[in-house]
Amino acid sequence: DIHVAGNRERHLQATTSTRTRTRTRMKSPSSSPPSSLLFIFLSLLLPLLLVSSVSCVYIPPPPSGPIYFLETFTYPNWTDTWVQSHNTSITGTFVRSNPTPPKGIFNDFGLVTSTPNAPYAIAAPISPPIIVPKDKWLVVQYELHIQRNLQCGGGYIKILPEIEDFSALSSASPYLIMFGPDKCGESSKLHFIMRYKNRLSGEWTEHHLLSRPMIRLAKDDKKPHLYSLVIRPDNTYTIEIDMREAKTGSLLQDMEPPFAPPKMIDDLTDERPEDWDDREEVRDTKATMPDWWDDSHEQYVLPLGARKPAAWREDLEFLVPDPGDARPADWVEDEDGIWEPKMIHNPACVANQCGKWDGRKRNPKWMPPWEPPMIPNPSYQGVWRPRQVPNPHYYEEQDPYTGTMQQKIGGVAVELFTTNRGILFDNILVTSDKEVANDYARKTWYVKRTIHGPINEPGMFDFVNDFVKANNLTAIKDDYVRRGQS
Repeated sequence: DIHVAGNRERHLQATTSTRTRTRTRMKSPSSSPPSSLLFIFLSLLLPLLLVSSVSCVYIPPPPSGPIYFLETFTYPNWTDTWVQSHNTSITGTFVRSNPTPPKGIFNDFGLVTSTPNAPYAIAAPISPPIIVPKDKWLVVQYELHIQRNLQCGGGYIKILPEIEDFSALSSASPYLIMFGPDKCGESSKLHFIMRYKNRLSGEWTEHHLLSRPMIRLAKDDKKPHLYSLVIRPDNTYTIEIDMREAKTGSLLQDMEPPFAPPKMIDDLTDERPEDWDDREEVRDTKATMPDWWDDSHEQYVLPLGARKPAAWREDLEFLVPDPGDARPADWVEDEDGIWEPKMIHNPACVANQCGKWDGRKRNPKWMPPWEPPMIPNPSYQGVWRPRQVPNPHYYEEQDPYTGTMQQKIGGVAVELFTTNRGILFDNILVTSDKEVANDYARKTWYVKRTIHGPINEPGMFDFVNDFVKANNLTAIKDDYVRRGQS
């Protein structure tokens, strides 16, 4: 029942050899002992520097208990597990990459979007497919790192049923669960969608979380975040963001449409009558235009004697681009749009007398074209709806969890559209044990999140490296790293 993407044996060997190299490095005596003050400083500082340097190789920790799926993207043979879609509608390509710019833990790779303005689709099969036991939870967890200013795009993953050809994956492909954030413009939302199969008709329907957790994908928040979804056999769910509960509730009460099919449905054979009148208001055909109504006057006129002031400058614009508003160095027009600096008042424009002059004023005699007033429609019949008939596929649903989870889970996919490259997915985990997921998050995401520091504040390594540069200690650091590697 355990599936780990990658080579577990090689992983454990690499972990053992890395620990051996670390112990050997620590025992190596320094060739030239530093002064006591410098020694104290380096004792506290250099362990942090080594974590941020190329001498520290990241080895993902093993999970602390049973799992269904785990992908860390650490090993170069990740393409042996993941299948890029060759569907003609998919033009985006995923790559394995470190965060850009590199920061924190060296050799900690993720799955990254590399093509702007493109749909993406990639999947990793779970072989053999699994069925979650009826008495077990389903826990889906992953890290998301949006490294550029996201204009429009998704950051969600999908749990797939058993699929014959993963290379044909597209937005039309079936899935069981879709979970994760989505953003377009100023609108941000967190998807939680379950697809459910009607027991009688065999028809699949999508059920969306009715009241989503409030999230805000800020433009300047370029730090890794953790998204977790827990679904339980008692048909309750919990959504966590960064290991904090964001939403909890009931599948029976919080999903739209409800999992239970409706008792009554539209009669598909019923047709709207041709003479059905659903206009609530109509023009009063008996009304006539008053004798005093005159719509022959212009709306704006030039007052008698009005002249353009002698100091008026039509050759100058009233607003001009702010010369101090420079385009950011990382601005990419294919992703961020055409750069437009903010506009300010033209300093050469004196007393606001510039731009195209127009001395016209609103004409007090102007009236709009006359139209008959609207009155209630005496023939109004209301909005037409087909007659209702009993639903032959109706039944009472009290256990949607079992209905979805008893389908075979055949894989995990990232299928989305985004305007931006640089969206990084990492440490995708599927299990039935929430404590296993929590433990793995503490050993991976929490460490990286601490390195990046609080949102909108400098990270720990920003401070360390700035201190090294300011005190001309770069040569000492490089020498320490070289001796440690040798």
